[in-house]
Amino acid sequence: MGQRKRNISILSSEEIVRSYDSISVLSTEREKAEVTERRLLRKLDFRLIPWLSVLYLLLSLDRNNIGNARLGTLEKDLNLVGNDYYTALTIFFAGYVLFHIPSNLLVKKLRPSRWISSTMILWGICSLCQAFTHNAAGLIACRFFLGVFETGVGPSTPLFLSFWYQRDELATRVAIYFGSSTVAGAFAGAIAYGVLGTLEGAHGLAGWRWLFIVEALPTIVLGFLSFIVLPDTPETAGKWLTPEEKRVAIERTQRSGNTDEKSFDKKQFVAALIDYKVWFSVVIYIGLNIALASFSIFLPTIIRDMGFDSLKAQLLSIPPYIAAACLVFVVSWNSDRTLQRAYHIVVVCVIGVLGYVLLLATTKVGLRYTGAILVACGIYPIIPLTLSWVSNNQLGHTKRGVAIAMTSMIAQCFSMLGTQIYRAEDGPRYIKGHTICLIFLSLAACSACVLRILLARENRKRNELYGVPESNDMSGLNIEDVYDKHPQFRYAL
Repeated sequence: MGQRKRNISILSSEEIVRSYDSISVLSTEREKAEVTERRLLRKLDFRLIPWLSVLYLLLSLDRNNIGNARLGTLEKDLNLVGNDYYTALTIFFAGYVLFHIPSNLLVKKLRPSRWISSTMILWGICSLCQAFTHNAAGLIACRFFLGVFETGVGPSTPLFLSFWYQRDELATRVAIYFGSSTVAGAFAGAIAYGVLGTLEGAHGLAGWRWLFIVEALPTIVLGFLSFIVLPDTPETAGKWLTPEEKRVAIERTQRSGNTDEKSFDKKQFVAALIDYKVWFSVVIYIGLNIALASFSIFLPTIIRDMGFDSLKAQLLSIPPYIAAACLVFVVSWNSDRTLQRAYHIVVVCVIGVLGYVLLLATTKVGLRYTGAILVACGIYPIIPLTLSWVSNNQLGHTKRGVAIAMTSMIAQCFSMLGTQIYRAEDGPRYIKGHTICLIFLSLAACSACVLRILLARENRKRNELYGVPESNDMSGLNIEDVYDKHPQFRYAL
């Protein structure tokens, strides 16, 4: 101790001043970097999130408006008999499933702005064509290609956002993006009420045809504008970012492990296919999608069969979506704040299960309608939570893209089941449909619990072997062949 004091005492005053100056410079540079990063985040949030949210709102409208059109004269005018209507619902998911992985592999290779914009225009055209069909075959063909082109925005956008945002920033942004689908549900009821109530027979067209026209045209227009508005990656950012902001944006992507430059890596592709974390996420998303597919399409019918007329059922479909939108944002914000995904998924699953219990257990209209609201609150928050969790726990562009696509793609296969479980002959209680959704939502909750246990155990093992990492900064680290198994990496729980 005495020797240490003597060493300190012989430091010159100039050395002490230089030491303090160095600390001051480092502190100033750190503060400048933090200010630049905050400014960058504001720019990203104002440019990307509102625009992408509007795109997904339009996607949700164009996907689900067939449920609102059904309360018009769609089935009668197109001579839909037997399973024709249900086939049209199911065929959408066939197209959507087939192009998940190709879409996520192409989004970076062809540039996000071009891919997202082009596919948006094409799905808008498919949606518009539904208004001019005259038989079941035409409607089914339109629905198939609608599903194909919607993959350019649906599964591709979470991957696109991971190019720009950090792990603890992603769920809130994805929630705002996917939360627009709940807003779309509210809009859908209001638009359908207005169109079916006022445009029926206008210019010789049925109200349901006007519904497809009114909701498809904005999609096509915004698709063209997206070529201008959407950026690609931080490395190719234009003048909307200053050189300093662009440098910080690139550093942020490297900190998140986006250090590989290949648009496609075969090893990462295989690694995603055999990753148990991805398969648990698939099961969670399966539980969600069976409930989601049926709820978004059949809610107007379920409410109508509570004893309301068709137009009033359109209006009453609005409150469940508004309640769900509020909960999506709150849950996702708290999930980002704590970087805890599993607990939040389990809680909202329980809310959804309670909603189905009310729909099953009572004939009172008030309680059943409350159940419908709880179901919406239970299923919609799972979307951003699960996709953010998948993205958080993957390193490498190809592995992350394939993992997100797999999770959504395989689960969407089960969405086909969701379109088949609410049959007219089961109304007005729809016991079978509600029971199936309750079971699969419970399965999602159990899968989230098991996955969290496995990931927490893996984190503990790495802490024991390599020590607790000082930060989550992955920049400069070689993740080749190890990806998320890198000793420095810890899983989000």
